[in-house]
Amino acid sequence: MWNQRSRWNLILFAVIVLLLISSIVFLWMKTNIEVRSVVEEQYQNQQLLLTRQISDNIERSLNEKVVLLEVIAKKDTGVPPDNFSSDLKSVYDVAGMFYVVEYVAEDGTIVSGYPQEYVPYGFNLYENKQHRAFERVKETGDVYITDPLRLMEGNYGSFIWVPVYEGDDFKGAFIAIISESDLKSRYVVESNSSSYAYLLDERGRLLYDESGEYERGINYAELMNSSSSGLLDIIAAQINGTEGNGKYLLLDNGSIVEERLVSYSPINWYNQQWSLAITSPSSEVDRLIVSVYLKLFIVAVVSVLFIVFVSSFIVVILFNWSKSLEKEVDEKTQELKESNSSLREANRKLKELDRLKTEFLSIVSHELKTPLTAMRTSSEFLRENDACDTTLRRQMLDIVIRNIDRQSRMVDDLLDISRIESNRMRFHREAVDIEDTIKFTLGLLDASLKEAGMKVHVNVPEDMKPIYTDKDKLVQVFVNLLNNAVKFSKKNGAISIVVENGEEFVKVSVSDNGIGIGPEELKKIFDKFYQIDSTSTRKVGGSGLGLSIVKGIIEGQGGTITVSSEYGRGSTFVFTLKKDR
Repeated sequence: MWNQRSRWNLILFAVIVLLLISSIVFLWMKTNIEVRSVVEEQYQNQQLLLTRQISDNIERSLNEKVVLLEVIAKKDTGVPPDNFSSDLKSVYDVAGMFYVVEYVAEDGTIVSGYPQEYVPYGFNLYENKQHRAFERVKETGDVYITDPLRLMEGNYGSFIWVPVYEGDDFKGAFIAIISESDLKSRYVVESNSSSYAYLLDERGRLLYDESGEYERGINYAELMNSSSSGLLDIIAAQINGTEGNGKYLLLDNGSIVEERLVSYSPINWYNQQWSLAITSPSSEVDRLIVSVYLKLFIVAVVSVLFIVFVSSFIVVILFNWSKSLEKEVDEKTQELKESNSSLREANRKLKELDRLKTEFLSIVSHELKTPLTAMRTSSEFLRENDACDTTLRRQMLDIVIRNIDRQSRMVDDLLDISRIESNRMRFHREAVDIEDTIKFTLGLLDASLKEAGMKVHVNVPEDMKPIYTDKDKLVQVFVNLLNNAVKFSKKNGAISIVVENGEEFVKVSVSDNGIGIGPEELKKIFDKFYQIDSTSTRKVGGSGLGLSIVKGIIEGQGGTITVSSEYGRGSTFVFTLKKDR
């Protein structure tokens, strides 16, 4: 039998234990909420970085495709005899993303395009009452991009209209179509089964839904059938072209189905404004920290048992539990920080590449326009001076021919770098005498070498046997390296070409005593689009693709290329080639 005092002691002990248990349960729930809040914030920030990276890639890629069309549309030589057929083919090959590219003459008739099997030759926009966009670019003079329209194949595509002018005279327009299927195949968002991406236009209509559950063109807010202000606020922010994070409750007949997290970022494409979003259930956050939840639960149960049986150890247990929890949160937080740091570094590299491409487009525009100006000046001189003597006429024609060759080399460089990047460069190996190849190259560059007063010293072993390589590509390597040496050397300089015979490889060194290359520039010398001086006042021309092409040719045949240089004393390029097949 329990006496009165014992019963009160038991009750008091039970109350104390209940209070302690209640305190532990309260702390466990509070800690879970705090941990979840921190992890959810980091998760959404990481999701926003991913969304921003994808939207920036899409925006940059789409704008670059339009710039390609604008470059040929802004030529001041008028409509060529082939109605831009060759230009449109080059743009189609370089862009690698157009469904079809067409040229519409000023009367509204489609007269050329590529690929030809997709071009409706002779189709007149006015006769078929499809001239609204054509009239718009004619009146405004600006690029116009339509809302996605259904193509004959059944999928959707955006029509890009670029006006073509000769001076102030309207000469028609280019039409380029980018199909949604091509865009999705390049920039599909990889996600798990519960997360998906969607794309809205500036009116809140659904353009793309990765989950495949909803049809395009319907209002997203009405589609989700949600009265939650959270969703409406998110869609309003997307329509306004802002980026950020948000969350809303998904309802079904007034009942809460789940809470979803959304990260969104804008895509600005000329007159089109889209918003890309990645949405995932908030349960994804719970999935990330389920191990933490489990540990917290185990600690709580063990703590209760120890409180009941060994109350003296409660303080120690709580202390250990707190430390274990703090360590787990720190580890998860550190992992998320490292992940965010990696994404920021990737974003920085993408911005650097974007800057280099912008500089490259500026340089290419200048390098394409310069020979056109020279050709136009010489042609106008010949047209206005019919009685000029034969010598002067020949000089003017030589200027035109040289500038045509210069422009052809620029186009060849663009095509070569495209082939190298897509692994489509083909090599035709044959037995090649390397000494004859060097002499042939020097013959090609004889005029420029003499003009610069350059002395070229060639050292080839007498017992040198033919090597198996692509002769034309080897000539291209020597031409680029020698041109580089001439460009960055003073007059009356010297160039040395030394060939060394190895067991499996032939080693070739091309040295000059020019201005040399600084340590920082040396690290980037083989990068595409890179130029030591990319300003508008640079002393030498070029697109910055030559050395990148050389590296691609050498490495594509199993060789290597390196460079060493001392500022003010010259540079040495060393490459190797396999001797046998």
